[in-house]
Amino acid sequence: MSHSTLALPASDRGWILCSGGAEVARDAELRPLVGNRSDVLVAFPSASVSTFVVELPPVEEALHETMIRAQVDKRGLSAKGAALIDYERIDRNERGETFAVRVVADPPADTILPTAGGYQTSADLRSAAYPDAGALIWRECGRLVLGVYIGGIPAHVQILSGKQELGKALASEVNLILLGLRGESVFEKAAPRELLLALDSVGEKELIEFRSALSIPVRSEAIRFPAKAEARDRLLPTAILDHRRRRRKAARNLALLALGLIVYSVVGVWVWNDAKVTEREIDSLERRIAIIQPDVERVQLIEERWRSLEPAFEKDLFPIVQLSRITAALPGSGVVIREYRTTGRDIRVRGQARDVQLANRLLEDLQGMNGFARYEWSMPNPRVERNNTATFEIQGKLKNEGADS
Repeated sequence: MSHSTLALPASDRGWILCSGGAEVARDAELRPLVGNRSDVLVAFPSASVSTFVVELPPVEEALHETMIRAQVDKRGLSAKGAALIDYERIDRNERGETFAVRVVADPPADTILPTAGGYQTSADLRSAAYPDAGALIWRECGRLVLGVYIGGIPAHVQILSGKQELGKALASEVNLILLGLRGESVFEKAAPRELLLALDSVGEKELIEFRSALSIPVRSEAIRFPAKAEARDRLLPTAILDHRRRRRKAARNLALLALGLIVYSVVGVWVWNDAKVTEREIDSLERRIAIIQPDVERVQLIEERWRSLEPAFEKDLFPIVQLSRITAALPGSGVVIREYRTTGRDIRVRGQARDVQLANRLLEDLQGMNGFARYEWSMPNPRVERNNTATFEIQGKLKNEGADS
């Protein structure tokens, strides 16, 4: 992601905030300088970054990271386990590929800003300001820093140990560094042809002395800042990754909560409206019932009167007809009717049979008679007397009488 607001280590002890290629603020500490802004790209100081070149044989791209990490471990830069490792390809040929590796073994605590938009190295941001530089010297945190670039990518960055002013001693140190780099094949093909000085103040005498002792030409330019720069995802500290995950989780939970509240509100409104509709329907039904209630009562009264008069009109309900049919159902002998009662709708027959079998036979005959098809017959278990006769009681009721009444 590209950023136009950058925070870089100042030439002295402090930080510079620049935007659009111009300095906008300066402070001794990073946190007060950045504040709560979330669009700032923070540059790791060169003193906290180890930069070196790794040559790998021809292998699958998926193995590059593992092999580079092995080289980092070999140099003892990942002992704490929280090292930030970034790399970029700077060369490829038949012998393999060459990568420029940046390692931040222990990110400075004052550079860990939860709201930071991204991270990059100071050397990369200097290259963005001076894209044509093969070798660059700048002052950072009170120290001079040498950066050697291949295709705009820092391949070697070193804090110079000599005096902090230009002169023969500093030129000799730079010469030794450049001579040592020529031992690596990638620097043989891309050795810097010129050294660029990006310093705030350069004395003419010091510059002449430095040029005379350096093995390559020297050019001096005013200090510039890049207008924009890209963040490196691999350089994002773990603490910030955790913070972003927590923030995304919190935002997701808030979104789910808001969605739940919306759904709850919609369902609540729907239930409320449905309850209102149901309430109106109930009121309407109650009004209709109140209107037809007198008619219902009249129908019920007429039905009750008809039921009381029905035995006088229905031949099957005449007591004498029913008794005649019961008598016809009696067997030739062995059964005596002691009592017969009827209301037309209910029939009760009490009697005595020679045995229980004859009583059950009478019940079956009554159930099978067409004249009594409208009745449902039942008989409790007959009582057996001492003389082995059976006293029984058979009851008949009009079918569906309970439902009709």
